[in-house]
Amino acid sequence: MASPGPELSAFVAFFWSYEGYAAPHARERLLPTGKMGLFFTLDSEGAIAAGVSGAYSEAVVLDTSRPFSIIGVQFKAGGGFPFFGGPSDELQNCSVSLDQVWGASGASLRDRLWEATTPQQRFRIVEDALLASRRDRLSPHRAVRYALAAFDGSTGAGRVDEVVARIGISSRRFADVFRSEVGLSPKAFCRIRRFNEVLTRIERRSEVDWADVALSCGYFDQAHFNHDFRAFSGLSPSDYLRDRISRLHVVAADQ
Repeated sequence: MASPGPELSAFVAFFWSYEGYAAPHARERLLPTGKMGLFFTLDSEGAIAAGVSGAYSEAVVLDTSRPFSIIGVQFKAGGGFPFFGGPSDELQNCSVSLDQVWGASGASLRDRLWEATTPQQRFRIVEDALLASRRDRLSPHRAVRYALAAFDGSTGAGRVDEVVARIGISSRRFADVFRSEVGLSPKAFCRIRRFNEVLTRIERRSEVDWADVALSCGYFDQAHFNHDFRAFSGLSPSDYLRDRISRLHVVAADQ
């Protein structure tokens, strides 16, 4: 894992890589964070791929049936919008090939990235590509910047309308700008932020008092908590606890 340079630090959370991941299961669920990503993979048969992942509001199932290596960019909330053109909500709940977004430069980057011999060299190549592709809109809208800080400060439990009232633009205008930059509606983003707070609080626990966790994270009642948990993970809380590999990865049962 590596941190970005100062020019990208407002947009990129970190770069990461994993060499030769060989899972004992054929599929994994990746749980949503509400943030965009960029990934490059090389599998055990030499197939390479590169893609842009939009902001997800639901779990996505990954194929882990063959060993692979991966290099990734985790953007901050709203951090992907300057680099890929178009409103970010056009990529909501989907991933597209990088060459569909960057054209020939995306295909070239995908092909030459694995020629580098160390993760640090690969991170630098990706960072340079991001800097070369940045649009003029490198500064997020002030309303989005303010709202993201407020939502993060409340761990997603705050009221969207209260934040909008302090911004000074109409609710409709705010929602449009927020979706365009972040890729989700403000309400959906807050729900996912709160869901991720739950996952963070139980990350190192083998036994969980779910009612206590729900209350401490601002859920009105257990039913509301269970609904959100299943909506975002596709699992019950107890099934998540049983099958998780890490905070965001869960073994996916074969169907």
